[in-house]
Amino acid sequence: MTTQKPRPISLFVRSFIRSGGLAAGSTATGCALLLAAAGSAARAADQAETSGSDQLQEVVVTGIRAAIESAIKAKENADVIEETISAEDIGKLPDTTIAESLARLPGVTTQRDSQGNATSISIRGLGPDFNGYLMNGREQTSTLDSRAVDLSVYPAELIAGATVYKSGDSALMTAGLAGTINQRLVDPLNYDHLIAKGTFEGDRIGRGVPGQPVGKGKRYSLSCIDQFADRKLGLAIGFVHNDHDSASINDSSWGNAGYSNVISPGGVNLAAPNCGTTGNPACPQFVGGFNYATNNYSETRDGGAAILKFKPNDVYTSEIDWYYAKLDLNQHITEAQAGLAFGSPGINTITNATVVNGIVDTGSIQMAPYTPTAQNPSPPNYGLIDRNEVIFDQDTIESFGWNHRLEFSDRWAASLDINHNRAQRIERDNEAYATANAATTLSFTNGAAAVGGGTPQLTLSTPYSDPTQIFVHSIDGWSGVSYPSSSQFAGATVPQAGYSKGPTITDKVTAVRLDFDHPIAARLFNKLQFGLNYTDRHKDYITNEGLVISMNPGGYGDIAFPGNAFTAADVGNTGLSFVSFSPGANLWPGAQLLPKYNSDILVKTWTVTEKVTTGYGKLDIKTNWFGIPVRGNLGAQWVHSDQSAQGYRANVGSAPTLTNPAASLSNGGTTYNDFLPALNLTGDLGNSKLLRLGVSEQIARPDMTAMRNTLALSLDSTLGRLVGSAGNPDLKPFKATALDLSFEKYFQTKGYLSAAVFYKRLNTYITQFTEFGYDFTQLAQSVGVALPPSGPIGIYTEQVNGHGGNIRGIELAASLPFGMATSWLDGFGITGSYSSTLSSVVVPNTIGLGPATQVPLNLTMPLPDLSHVNVKEILYFEKWGFSAFVANNKRSEYIGSVASNTNVGNYPVLVYIQPQRWVSAQAGYEFQSGWLKGFGIRFEGNNLNKPKYQTISAFGGPVTTIQTGLNYDLRVLYKFGR
Repeated sequence: MTTQKPRPISLFVRSFIRSGGLAAGSTATGCALLLAAAGSAARAADQAETSGSDQLQEVVVTGIRAAIESAIKAKENADVIEETISAEDIGKLPDTTIAESLARLPGVTTQRDSQGNATSISIRGLGPDFNGYLMNGREQTSTLDSRAVDLSVYPAELIAGATVYKSGDSALMTAGLAGTINQRLVDPLNYDHLIAKGTFEGDRIGRGVPGQPVGKGKRYSLSCIDQFADRKLGLAIGFVHNDHDSASINDSSWGNAGYSNVISPGGVNLAAPNCGTTGNPACPQFVGGFNYATNNYSETRDGGAAILKFKPNDVYTSEIDWYYAKLDLNQHITEAQAGLAFGSPGINTITNATVVNGIVDTGSIQMAPYTPTAQNPSPPNYGLIDRNEVIFDQDTIESFGWNHRLEFSDRWAASLDINHNRAQRIERDNEAYATANAATTLSFTNGAAAVGGGTPQLTLSTPYSDPTQIFVHSIDGWSGVSYPSSSQFAGATVPQAGYSKGPTITDKVTAVRLDFDHPIAARLFNKLQFGLNYTDRHKDYITNEGLVISMNPGGYGDIAFPGNAFTAADVGNTGLSFVSFSPGANLWPGAQLLPKYNSDILVKTWTVTEKVTTGYGKLDIKTNWFGIPVRGNLGAQWVHSDQSAQGYRANVGSAPTLTNPAASLSNGGTTYNDFLPALNLTGDLGNSKLLRLGVSEQIARPDMTAMRNTLALSLDSTLGRLVGSAGNPDLKPFKATALDLSFEKYFQTKGYLSAAVFYKRLNTYITQFTEFGYDFTQLAQSVGVALPPSGPIGIYTEQVNGHGGNIRGIELAASLPFGMATSWLDGFGITGSYSSTLSSVVVPNTIGLGPATQVPLNLTMPLPDLSHVNVKEILYFEKWGFSAFVANNKRSEYIGSVASNTNVGNYPVLVYIQPQRWVSAQAGYEFQSGWLKGFGIRFEGNNLNKPKYQTISAFGGPVTTIQTGLNYDLRVLYKFGR
C-alpha cells in the first residue's frame, strides 16, 4: 500500500549525539540507560558497502551548523552523486518524520497523509516503489502491500543518519531505479566517551480546525553509548516511546426529507394535505437519516536498538546490531445511525412535533422493535443502530545483522555479512451493529441545526447505555448472501451482525553477503572490490474478510456485549450515551467470522517469493586527465532473479458466495538475468569546484501486488462475454539507462552551490492494461469455465511490461551561512533547493481503479508521483546555545497512491493530489556551561499554515478537502558525557 494510509498522529523526529569521555571501567551503570543516540556522519557509501572501507566515520559535533558542514563534507568527498543528512539534521530540523528530513534534500519530495504527516518519499519524480530501502546497507522489508517502506514506522531517535544515492554504484545491493535510501545505525567505537541522554516532551495536535477537539500526547527516550576494554568493545543501546490520542466529530446526515405526518402535541397534523405534490406546499423538513459519530484515535510507538562492536586489533572487526520498531494505530468509531424517511421502509411520521419556518424543530419518532421468530430468525431491523467500528494497524519491524571484516596478507581484506529483516502488519476494520429489541422512541430538539447540516440533540426511551437492553444482531439483510441448498437454512438470508476485513502482511528477507577488496597500483585504478550477495525474500498478503455472526445455529440471535464494554457519552455531540467496545482481531466472545468470497476478496490473498543472486566487481578510479584530477569508480553487477508467486485462480464474479471457488493456491513464476554496469567520475576543476558524471543501468523490481498469481474469471451476463482479471508473476523489472551531470562549488566546508541535470530513459516499465479482444480459450479451460455462445473473446485486465519514455530534470541547491559575508551575521544561514522534473511517459489512466479493475480505452495519465516543481527553504540561526529555524516546503500537484481509511483491506488507488505547502518552525536553548550544561528546552511547531489536503478521485471529479491542524510540542532534554 504505497501509500499511504492517513495517520492522525504526528511522529516527531529526534536523534541524539554528543561527545564526552569516561574511563571504560566506570561506565557500565551509564549504559543501563537505553539509547536513541546517534551520531556518525561518515560517508553513507562506505556504510552501505558491507565489505567495509579504509576510511573511518567522522564523529559529528553537535549543532545544526556543524551538522550541515558535515553533510557538505560527505557530499564533497563522495565518489557518487548523493545527498546526506546527519543525526543532528534529523534531530534539530523542525520535522516530524525521517521522510520529512529526507524530503528537504534536492530532488527528493515527500508524500503526506491527510493529517499532514510525511510517510514516504519520491526521488526525482519517481514514486516510493522505485526506491531502494536499506539499513546499514541491508535490504529492508515493508509493512505495506508493495515494496515501498512506510518511513513513519521507524523511530528516528534510533537512526544516526541517512544518505540518498542518486547515481548507481555497483557495490550497492538492491538499489532502486529512482534512488536508494540508506539509514545508518550508530557506530559506538567512533566515540571515546560515555554519552547518556534523555528527553521528554508533551505535544498538542490538530490545533486550529473548527469544530474538532485538540489531541495530545507525550514522548520520551533514553540513550547510552560507551566503550570498554581499552576501546576494543563498543556498545550503544536505546529505547523510545511515543503515544498520542485525539478525537474528531462526524455529523453526517443523509439529506433532508419532507414528512407528511407531522403531529403536534395536540394531535394536529402540521403538514398540509397532499404536501410535497405538484401545486401543494412542501412538507415539513427533517433529515431523512443520519450518521452522527465520535472518532477516537490513539497511537503508540515503541522502538529499541542495540549495537555491539568488537575490534580487538587492527585486522579484525565484528559487529552485531539489532533494531526493533512497533506501531499500534487505533481508530474507534462510536456512531448513532438511523434510516428515517430514507430507510427501508421509510418512516414518515413524527409526533409531539413543533414546526418553525417549515422545519420540524422538535419531535419524536417511533423505532420498530426487533422481533425474530423461528420462521424468520433474521427479520428486518429498523431501530436506531449503536454502531461500533474499530480500525487498527499493528506494525512491527525487526532487523538483525552480523558483520565480520578481516584484513590479511598483502593488504587483502574480506567481509562477511549475515542479516535478517522481518516486517508485519495486522490491519483490521471490525464492525458491530446493536439495537434494542423493544420498540424505542427517538426524540429530538434543535431540528433546524440538523437540517442545516449540524447536529440535533437526541434522547431515547430505551437506554442505549444499558448492555441488558441492547444487543448486537443482524440488520435488515445487509449480508446480501443466502445459505446454499445444501444447508439446513437453505435459501435463508445469512445474518450480518457486523463485518470484519483486513489483511495480515508478512515480509521477510534473509541475506548473506561476501566481499573482497584490495588496493592496487595501476595507472587508472587504485582499488579492486568484488563480491557476491544472496537474498531470499518472501512476502505473504493474507486477507480475512467476512460476516460477523453469533455462535448460534445459522449465526442467528443476539450477541452480548463483552465484559470490557464501556459507556461512550455524548456520541457525535448528540447527547446520547451508548454501550461501546472495541472488537479486536479475534472479535469478541459469542461472535465468529463467517468468510465470504467474491472476485474482489480472492485477489487480496497471495504470496511472492524472490531468490536473487548478485555478483559484482568494481574498480576505484584515481588518475589525472589533461591535468585534471579525476576520481570515481567503474563496475558492474550480474543479477540472477528467480521469482515465484501463489494466488487463487477461480471462476468467480462479483456476487458473494460462502464457498471458496478456488480449490487451492496456484503457482507461477519465472527466472531472468540483468547486467547492470555503472560509471562514476568526479573531476576536480580547482578552486573547490567539482564536475560529476554518472552513467548506469538501473532496475526496480515489480510491485508485489502486480506479481500476484491470481485470476478471477466469470461470464458477464449483461455483455454476454467472458470478463477476467489477473496478476502477472512473469513481470520483469522496471529498467532504465540513467545519466547524471552535476557541477558543485564549495566554500570550504561551510557552504556550497550546486546545479545538476539528470536523464533516465525507461527501457521497461509496468502498467495496468485491459485488452478488450482477449482470447480466453486456455484460461477458461484452466478454471473450468465453459465458453459462452459468443465465443472465447472477452475482456482481460492484467499488469504488463511496457517500453519507452524518459524522465528528465534539473536540480539547483544552495547552503550559505551569512557569516561568510560579514561577521555581524555569524550564526545565520539559509539552505534551499529548487527542482523541476518532466516526463514523456504516459500510461493508461488508472485513477481511482483497483488492480483488477478494467482500464478505460484511450485515456492516459502522467507518470504517478511526478511533481513538476519542488521548492524547499530553511532559514536558521544558531549561536551561544540559542537556535531558531523556519522551514517552508512546496510541492506541485501529482498523482499519488492513497489507501482509504474508510475502506480498509482494499488496495490503495491513485488519486490527483493538489499542490501542497507546509511551514514549520523551531526555537530552543541549550546550556553551554555551568551545572546546567547539557540541559536544553525546545519548542517547535509543524503544519503552521494549517495546510489543506485536497484530492480528486477522477478527472473532473469533486475535490475532497481535509483541513490539517497545526501541531506543536515542548521538549526538555538532558545530555550527559564525561
